[in-house]
Amino acid sequence: MSLCPVLIALSLVLAISSAGGCSGGDSNALLSNGSGGPADSGGRSDAFSGSGSSSGGVAPVAGGDAGSEARAATGVDSSSGAVDSGTNSSAIADATSESASASAAEGGLDAATAAVQPFGCQFAWGEPSPSGSLASYGWLQFVTTWVGSEVQSDGSIGSCSACSWLTGQVAGTNLIPAYYAYFIGFYGHANGLPDQNQQPNGPNLATGGGALILGTANSGCPSGQICSSNKIVQMYGWYAAQSHAAWPTKPLVWLIEGDFIQYTAEATTQTQPLSYAQLGQLAVEIAKAIKTNMPNAVVSFDDSAWVNDMDRKSYWTAISSANYDMVWTTGVGNNTPFLNAGETSSTYNGGTATYSFLRTFTGKKILVDESAGMSQQNDTWSNQSAATINTLISEGVVAVNVSGAPSNYPSNVAALEPQLGSTCP
Repeated sequence: MSLCPVLIALSLVLAISSAGGCSGGDSNALLSNGSGGPADSGGRSDAFSGSGSSSGGVAPVAGGDAGSEARAATGVDSSSGAVDSGTNSSAIADATSESASASAAEGGLDAATAAVQPFGCQFAWGEPSPSGSLASYGWLQFVTTWVGSEVQSDGSIGSCSACSWLTGQVAGTNLIPAYYAYFIGFYGHANGLPDQNQQPNGPNLATGGGALILGTANSGCPSGQICSSNKIVQMYGWYAAQSHAAWPTKPLVWLIEGDFIQYTAEATTQTQPLSYAQLGQLAVEIAKAIKTNMPNAVVSFDDSAWVNDMDRKSYWTAISSANYDMVWTTGVGNNTPFLNAGETSSTYNGGTATYSFLRTFTGKKILVDESAGMSQQNDTWSNQSAATINTLISEGVVAVNVSGAPSNYPSNVAALEPQLGSTCP
C-alpha cells in the first residue's frame, strides 16, 4: 500500500474504508515551525507544536565539521558502532550495568525488568518537556524531547543539545527522560528532503529517504547490506555515548524514528525503497549502537497506526531481530482495543491496528503518544475511567505521552492513579 497521510489524522479514520485512494507521502508530516521539535500537519501525530525549548525540542545547529574528518573526530568505531569518548567502552558498559542493576534493585526491580519496565510497575503519564524547572512536574513519570536536529548534510554530528536538558532540567527529579529520535528525518531535511506535506510535489522524505539511507550514508557497507558503518547508525552511536556521559545510570527511553516503515518497499513513492530485510538490518544496527554506548538505554521502535494488516506483520517480523525493549505508537484511549478513532474490526487494518495485537505479536509493552501539532486531538486518556485504562494496561499499554495536555491533566491523573492496576509483569 502507498503512504496515505490522511489515514494518520485519527479524526479522519472514519472516512477511510480501504487502503487505497491516496498517493504516497511522508506520514510524519512535519513542518518547520521554529521549534526544536517538528510540528505535525495532519500526518503522524508524534510531533509537537510550540516554539523554542518550550516544546521540548532542540534547535538545528548551523555549520559543523565536514566529511570523514568530523566523523573521525567523534571517535566512532565503524566496526562496532561503539564510540570512544576517551574512556574504555567495555569498562563503561560494565560499570553502567552494575549501576543500573543497583538502581533497579533499589526500586524493587532487577536490571532485566528495568529495561522493559523503565517506569516500574506504575502506569506512566508523560508530556513534552516544558522550558525551565521540572520541580513541579513530580506527578508525571516521564518527559520527552526531540533529538537529531544537530545532524549535518554530510552525516556528521558534533553536538548533543539534549545532554544539557538531561543535566540541567531532568537531573535532580524522579522523571524518566525519553527521546523522540528522528535522525533519519533531520538528516533528510539537511539534504533537501523536507517532509511530504511541506513539499508534496518535489523531492521529500517520502520519495528520497530510502535512497539517502542506502546511498552516501551506506557507502561504507557492502552493496545492498546495511552495516554498522552506515552514517545513521554512527549518528545513533555517537549521540548515545554523549547521552550516557550525561545520564549514566537511570533509564532513558529512545523512541526510534516515527514511521520507520515509510522507507521500505511499502512506501511505493520511494525511488529506492529499503526491503524489509534491509530495514531489519538497520534496526539491528541502530539498537546495537545505542545499547553498546548507553547500556541504560531503553530502545523502542515505532508502529505506524495507518499501515495495513499485511505490512504491519511484515514490518514487525523484520524488526524482530533487533535488540529492542518496547513498542511505541500513536493512538487513542477511548476506542479499545483499537489504535485509531472510529476504527472497527471491519476497517482495512482492523485486524492488527490494536494494542492487543502489538503486545501479542511483538511480546513487548507499549508506550503511546497522542497526536499533536496541527492535527492535535483532544486528550482521550486522562479523562477515561480507571476501568478503561486498566483494560488498556491488560492489552500491553504501560505509558502515554499527552501532548497539548488539558489544564486538568494533573487532577485527572491524581484521581486515576490509586485505581490503576500494576503494569508488571
